Amino acid sequence: MILEIIILLLALLILLVLFVSFHVLLEADRTGKQAYYKVMIKWLFLSYTINTGMTGGPDEPVRGEIIGETVPCRVRESAPSRKWEKDVSEGKILGAGPTEAQKTADEEIIGLKEEGKKKWTFRKIVNLARMLLSPLLRLVEDVLKAIHIAEIKCNILYGFDNPADTGIASGYVYAVRGYLNTQFERVRLYAEPTFTEEKMDMHMLADVSFRIVNLLPALVTFIMNRDVRRISWALIRKKELPG
Repeated sequence: MILEIIILLLALLILLVLFVSFHVLLEADRTGKQAYYKVMIKWLFLSYTINTGMTGGPDEPVRGEIIGETVPCRVRESAPSRKWEKDVSEGKILGAGPTEAQKTADEEIIGLKEEGKKKWTFRKIVNLARMLLSPLLRLVEDVLKAIHIAEIKCNILYGFDNPADTGIASGYVYAVRGYLNTQFERVRLYAEPTFTEEKMDMHMLADVSFRIVNLLPALVTFIMNRDVRRISWALIRKKELPG
């Protein structure tokens, strides 16, 4: 009897999650190294808010200093690179510089050293974008049609270290912006390239509601796409990325 009640409650909960609407409010801002985002999720009589406050900037300590990690971690560009090792037996911190073998191992741990054929270069990303452009546009279109949009606004200022790469990216960005602005009245994407510096600043506001059951067909269609499965399989098997 108790087991049957538990099964019925679980089934009821699953149905509620699938068919009852979620309301999501999002505000995100990124300027330089500083980032801020706030997300409010409402469902039935429940409400949950995630608010990071402003993070990043020159005064923020690196991650290893915050949580006391002894493994190597990425540091800010303005901070000198260093490696700390703790001598357990003496309780001392050694500041000796790492050897070449240690540097190689450290780079492999944090993902700085990559094989040439697997490196995520801009050209590789462009080739993958060409393969995924059609399924991604189909996914975005299906998702936007499946949700109720009160407002979505996004302002982006972007630039790469190579002005030619910025120009190539601008073609894709303008194509997506034109498509969204003409197909969806309440979706506005503003994007401006900068050719003088590497930059990725963004400000986004979104107010949407949706039912999970309405999103499932769009997700299944995207996952079953041949190019998506090829790239996913290559990433899982850690093989050469197609394209």
